[in-house]
Amino acid sequence: MTTQTPPTTAEHPAQDPASGTRDSGAYGDSLAGIYDLLYPAGPEVALVADFVHSLRPAPATLLELGVGTGRLAVPLAERGFRVHGVDSSPQMLRRLAENDHTGTVTSSVGDFAASTVGRRFDVVLLALNTLFMLPTQEQQIAALRNIREQLADTGVAVLEMYEPMVFHGLDEPSVKVHHLAPDSLVVDTVQVSRSQQTALVVHTVLGPGTVRKVPEVSRYAWPSEFALMARLAGLRITGRWSDWQRTPVTEQSQRYICVLEREA
Repeated sequence: MTTQTPPTTAEHPAQDPASGTRDSGAYGDSLAGIYDLLYPAGPEVALVADFVHSLRPAPATLLELGVGTGRLAVPLAERGFRVHGVDSSPQMLRRLAENDHTGTVTSSVGDFAASTVGRRFDVVLLALNTLFMLPTQEQQIAALRNIREQLADTGVAVLEMYEPMVFHGLDEPSVKVHHLAPDSLVVDTVQVSRSQQTALVVHTVLGPGTVRKVPEVSRYAWPSEFALMARLAGLRITGRWSDWQRTPVTEQSQRYICVLEREA
């Protein structure tokens, strides 16, 4: 059985499935060299920039959590946003610096579920399912509280998340192959624990004479659960769509774009 694996992000934690422990920097460090090949900056990047600009126009300040190699941060900075990115992987941030030819994007190493950068922003952005890469509900709520703390009074948070049934509906392990170059590819295998609301994804990177495995665990939240977690964190959902072009959510939607604001 082959299925589309939802995209992942630089902030994803590598985990020991048995212990539940994580090293959020190790995941990004392991994939930093091929991340831009796995997730190239395609046409959707312009749609993200348009979406954010419609909410808070440039030169608004923007914080991207799980910034990775700058797939979104660099184009947003080129659009005039004042961008700061946070990621747990130093290697990812080194790649970000290489991609940011004008040196406009500032960045810092950190775990956004446990700490803040010490200032507030007009926009906080978490793309590519970054929130779900935190392995427990408690950590996800902590991250939402940190988002609220870093939002300006009139700021907005924008989160992209997959529809849980994309994984929850799998009856058996699935496989997805990404061709990176003529001599290399990545094979993703997915196993789901419905009782734990988790998907274990193992990235097997195959190159000339080399094989590397990078595991991650995604802990998904149902839409109603996410809305409650946001309320517990002092946030309220003000908009929800199935893509960056504001297509209404339907039973066939495979992801959500949620906009949140601070509760009074």
